[in-house]
Amino acid sequence: MKKWTAAMAAVGALFASTALHAQDYPGKPITVIVPYGAGQATDVMCRVFLEQLKVELGATIVIENRVGAASNVGASEASKARPDGYTLLCTGSATHVANPLIYSDMGFDPDTSLLPITGIASTGYVVATGSAFKGKTIGDVIEQAKASPDSVRMGLVSTTARVVNGMLSEATGASFNVVPYAGGNQALFPDLIRGDVAVAIEAMPSAVGPIQGGQIEGLAVTLPERSTLIPDVPTLKESGIDLTLVGWNAFYAPAGTPEEIITQVNAAAVKALAHPDVAERLKTVASTPMPTTPDELAALIQRDRATWKPMVELYNLKVN
Repeated sequence: MKKWTAAMAAVGALFASTALHAQDYPGKPITVIVPYGAGQATDVMCRVFLEQLKVELGATIVIENRVGAASNVGASEASKARPDGYTLLCTGSATHVANPLIYSDMGFDPDTSLLPITGIASTGYVVATGSAFKGKTIGDVIEQAKASPDSVRMGLVSTTARVVNGMLSEATGASFNVVPYAGGNQALFPDLIRGDVAVAIEAMPSAVGPIQGGQIEGLAVTLPERSTLIPDVPTLKESGIDLTLVGWNAFYAPAGTPEEIITQVNAAAVKALAHPDVAERLKTVASTPMPTTPDELAALIQRDRATWKPMVELYNLKVN
């Protein structure tokens, strides 16, 4: 009886401690893991968001880039962190949408190991080329890739880009020689400029700057409408290709994080994303604020995964 009483007292103390910590949250710096390299699209959008989030939470936020295995390394680390609200994850849709379809073993289960907090921002992708490529339109690229299958080298950084490439191939009948880049766009863009790869698919926050600067040339965007940042670049729809695709980034906590903390961070995140400066800064990197409830984000994950699954299976994109 005494042992049972002691055990119940310990459980009660644990719940009381958790409630107390949630009530006092945040009482120390928050670490946010970004599983992409500095300067990549997700990193750029996360930093814009987190700069305002720390104001809304009244907390210090420390960003740690944990790169590897198409975001799996950093996301896995976040999922295994103590669920006290002091380690969070800011990542792209690939972590929850493409990667579970492509990797048979991610090192963790994103559906059970991470709790959705909110969406952050949506963006599109751009098909781009360097000056060394003779074609000047997306139609030229497709024509060459159809006339001589696998002759056009396509540079891809992320698992998301691999799926976008599959969708582009399915929509056009073109076949590309895929060249994966583990080193991010810092490795891809120099090769694209030199002509080592003819074309690339990259998220717009990473590609808009080089396009505006004239280092690379945008051929088409996957958005429903042209981007005001690169207005001369047509949409795929305008180019006669029936494909529209929007990507996104989101915020998560390790499973087991108290609901009170999830609710508090979500409320602060929604305020941060509603701030005019955040919307304006996201606009400069071709992104739009995308606040959601945790349930809305969970539903979006499942919806997009169901959309992408046929492409992964059709093009046999699984890697292990």
